[in-house]
Amino acid sequence: MAVFKMAKVVLNRLFQKPATLMYPVVPREWTERTRGHIDIDVDQCIKCGICARKCPTNAITVDRDASTWEIQRMQCIQCGCCAEVCPKKCLSMAPEYTTPNTIKVVDKFDIPVKEKPAPKAAPADGATSGEDGLKCNTEECVYCGLCAKTCPVGAITVDRGEKKWEVDKDTCVQCGACVDKCPKKCLSL
Repeated sequence: MAVFKMAKVVLNRLFQKPATLMYPVVPREWTERTRGHIDIDVDQCIKCGICARKCPTNAITVDRDASTWEIQRMQCIQCGCCAEVCPKKCLSMAPEYTTPNTIKVVDKFDIPVKEKPAPKAAPADGATSGEDGLKCNTEECVYCGLCAKTCPVGAITVDRGEKKWEVDKDTCVQCGACVDKCPKKCLSL
């Protein structure tokens, strides 16, 4: 009796598709929400370093002086935090996984140095600006300091007592994090 049950199972399996994928022969179909690896658009990157600070495994390193962006692929857990917090949206999740290897894979990208924009005309009354284009409408500003706390490079200083707001134009990377955090919406790029 057991022989007939086994024969039935064998015959059924002969006419069904295989349970496993024929991976080398048939390429894998990636679903929409597959988390594979991080890709960077180096032309859009401003080297703010927010992605490196938000990475839970410290897999990303941003060197502003050397103009490089580096990721340790085997240390990355593909959580997507860096892609979510990137102010310029230059990071994205690609569906392909990093190819396994016996050595640690470290990808290093050179970020092209961007020319500083030409100085613009002085802003209207009540606005403070640097040549970088970051402006604050001081008539509406409450000098709460959230912009200074949010700035990833420490380019903004706010003195609540003297009602003074300043931006260091050489340090500011125009990421827009301060503009998003401002409760009065008095900052603009």
